[in-house]
Amino acid sequence: MAWSAKRLFSENLVGAEENITIYDAIEKISPRLHLSWLLRSVVVYSISALDAYFHDKIRYRAGHIDLSDMPNDYAEFQIPIKEVIRWVAADRKGNIQRDWFINHYATRPLQKKDEIAKAMKLMGYNDFWATVEPNSPARDEMLLTLAGYVDRRNKIVHEGDRLQHRSGGKQPRDIDREYAQACMDYVRQLVDKIEPVFPG
Repeated sequence: MAWSAKRLFSENLVGAEENITIYDAIEKISPRLHLSWLLRSVVVYSISALDAYFHDKIRYRAGHIDLSDMPNDYAEFQIPIKEVIRWVAADRKGNIQRDWFINHYATRPLQKKDEIAKAMKLMGYNDFWATVEPNSPARDEMLLTLAGYVDRRNKIVHEGDRLQHRSGGKQPRDIDREYAQACMDYVRQLVDKIEPVFPG
């Protein structure tokens, strides 16, 4: 079976799924253990799998865009002169094009709605979120949910998921199994909504 962004997403989500399984098993045996960090890792794995999914969308799309039918944003992408020389000399120009975009986004997270939409537009996926969810209120709710999970992921990764205000005493924020499961289910459902309209 050929690799695709969707297939890689499913593989990447395994870490989240297995941490839920581990949490359930340990919780039955030793419910007094501090297992909340397993739940936090589910959130991190889930959003990371979604981030990687959009990077893979670029990976599998960028090398196949025809020169005669380039999206405007793609055509206006800025590259160094030395890369142009390398591209002109290359036998497989699509590989060079793909590498430009992969390298450009290598250190750029694709988690926030505007960053995702901009990257997808570069690949020719116009009106990305409106196409994924045409219903405006449903789309707003979908993207608000995404923002909430991304924000929580960032609090876990960058703040240890601890309360930052003085009265919080640097205690960890509350998290439960339902929240972790909902985050994992959300990213899976979001990718399932994207694939029929932007496959690959």
